[in-house]
Formats: sequence, structure tokens, C-alpha cells
Amino acid sequence: MKKFVSIFLAACAMSAMSVTAFARQADAVNVMSDESLKLSFGEETFEQLIQPGQSYTYPLYLEQEDGKLVPLTDEHLEDLRLRAETKNGRSVLSSFEVEKEGDRYQLEVTAQAGWPTAQTEVEGTVKAVKRSNGKAVGSVQAEMTVGYPTIPDEALADVEDGGSVFVAADAPVITKAADGGKVTFTNGLWSYQVRVSGQESLNLLYNERAIKEVSSKFEDQNFKYISFPGGPAFDFTGTMTIDLSEEMEDFGGQFYVYRYLQGRLHQLDATVDLDAQTLSFQTKNLGRFVITDKAIADGTLVDESFAGTQQTPSENTNQNSQTNSQSGSQSDGQNGSYSENQDYQAGGVDKTNPDTGAEDHLALAAAAAAVSALAATVISKKR
Repeated sequence: MKKFVSIFLAACAMSAMSVTAFARQADAVNVMSDESLKLSFGEETFEQLIQPGQSYTYPLYLEQEDGKLVPLTDEHLEDLRLRAETKNGRSVLSSFEVEKEGDRYQLEVTAQAGWPTAQTEVEGTVKAVKRSNGKAVGSVQAEMTVGYPTIPDEALADVEDGGSVFVAADAPVITKAADGGKVTFTNGLWSYQVRVSGQESLNLLYNERAIKEVSSKFEDQNFKYISFPGGPAFDFTGTMTIDLSEEMEDFGGQFYVYRYLQGRLHQLDATVDLDAQTLSFQTKNLGRFVITDKAIADGTLVDESFAGTQQTPSENTNQNSQTNSQSGSQSDGQNGSYSENQDYQAGGVDKTNPDTGAEDHLALAAAAAAVSALAATVISKKR
């Protein structure tokens, strides 16, 4: 009898232990299934401005219980998937998605190409969701700003009549123009003097890229290009002056100036100062300007895709075949606004990786408890 009682008590004790162990295991699973995962962008603060036409990547991390960050990889992910979504500002982005770089996950953000003057706030989120029911078990937010850097307001406010403002390629936007007289915007290669009283915001982004359609059509000519792809239009007519010191010899002192608009070359009335080695013309609309050493008929169609479109009258049209230093003052021509919807910059999206401030390699601490061990099995494997 005593032997039976001993065996019975031992069995009860083992049963109790099994039940307790099962209960603990069940509790651990329930905790992990309900507990949010801590996703992170590391030390990234998103203070860097997202510029139109550019791509940026931000590595994703998992924050452990001890605060250490682990690069998010397939090794950690199971039964979950990652989802990226935006709340505000989606219209200024061409993509906002999670991608894989090597064995690690990252957020890639690409801004729509264009030449806006305003900066747009974008709010986005990366979520870890269950594959079975789509329930989010972890998320991390990304708040960023899309647009171009601006010329500081004080740089314009302090400019007196006739003063100059340097237009840097990395800060081309005017958001507020000072009231008063004329201001000269310059980058050293070109200068544009114009009255800016009450002027609305403008994007003075510029480049010297060749217009391949023009260069390929007139292969036996020399060309110089100055382009303002945003097509900024001023309220008042100003004077554009372009430095020709590097072109004088190659061009043989012969200069013909055109505006490239809607696939055609429209000749402009301009003046060449041989002593100063500059060329100048009047305009209130900045666009794509072409300088060459041989005459091209005004209105020449260059891009055949515009063959069926109506020609837009050229501003400051000059019927003379050649500009010269004795041409004197020029008429303003038409003051209409030019639509440059097809006036794009050369080249495609420039994918760059910003300095995120987060280190690429972070140590992975060993899990000390059943909860930590289970976490590694819950985070998803991306399809």
C-alpha cells in the first residue's frame, strides 16, 4: 500500500511539473504574440532634405530588450512580412518601399523628379505584420521633407539695389524676394539682373548639360548650353549675361543664341561684348539656352516628336543671322509665359545613399530568457 501511495504521489508531482511547464510555455508564447516588436532606423534622424529625382536608403534594425540594435535580416523574420506605407505627402514620392540589400532590409525612398519651389512634409511607416491575419506587431515611423534647399531669406533681404546674390547649385530656390530695386543672381558662369519686387517663389536650378538632340543633329558645330530646367518666369524683364571666355577661340568670335523649347530652336536677339568676352540678352523667362558658332534657321525642328505641335513664339526673336557688339539695345519682344513641360534635365534618377549616421555592424547580444529566444522566431521572412 505504501509503495502504491509513493508511486501515486510521484506521478502527481510529475504531472504538476508538466502542467506548470506547459503553462509557462503558453504564457511565453502569448506574451510574444501580443508584444510589439521594436523596429528602428538606428541613429537616422531624417534631417537630410530629400531632393526631387533622388533616391535614398535607410537601413532597418530590430531593437532588443537590452537596447542593442540588430540589422534586420531573413534570419530574424518568420511568419511576418514588412509593409511600408505613407500617411502624408505621397504625391511627391515615386516610391516608398522596403527592399533587401544583401541579407539586410532597408527602406528606399525616391522623390518624384521635378522642380518645385515648396518643400513637402512626408510621413511614412514601416510595419511588421503577421502573414496570417495582417495584424501589425511592430512599426517605426519616418518623417522627412522633400524639396530643394532655399536661398536664405536674409540673403535677399539685405541686398541693396544692384546687389548680387550667389546661386549655389545645392540651394537654388527663392522663397521670398526683397522689395525694391534690381538684384543680380549669379553663379560665376552666368548672371541675371532683374527687378524682384513682389516676386513669387522661383526655382533657379541650373546645369550645363548638352541637349543631345541638338548636338547630334548639328555635329559639325560647337555648342555651349545653359539650362534652367524649372523654367522660372520673373515678373519683370531682366538681362541674362553669359561668360564666353572659354569659347572665344573655338567659336572664332561667332555666336548665335537660341532658346530650345518644345523641340525647336528659337533664335534670340543678343549682344556680344568682345572686350568683356560676354554675351547678353533680355528675357523674363529662363529656360534652355543654346549658343553655337553657326547660324541655324529660327524655329528649326530638332525633336521630331514635336512635329505635330504648334510652334510657340520665341521671346526676343532676332531675325538677323548673327549677334555682334554693335547691335545696340534690344527689343523685349513678347512677354508671354513659356510652358516647359517637356523641358527635362538630362539623365535619369540619381540613386545615392545618404549618410544615415547609423553603423553598419552592431553586436548581437545573446538571449538570456525564453522570451528573447522566442523573438527570433517571430520576426518575418520576406517572400
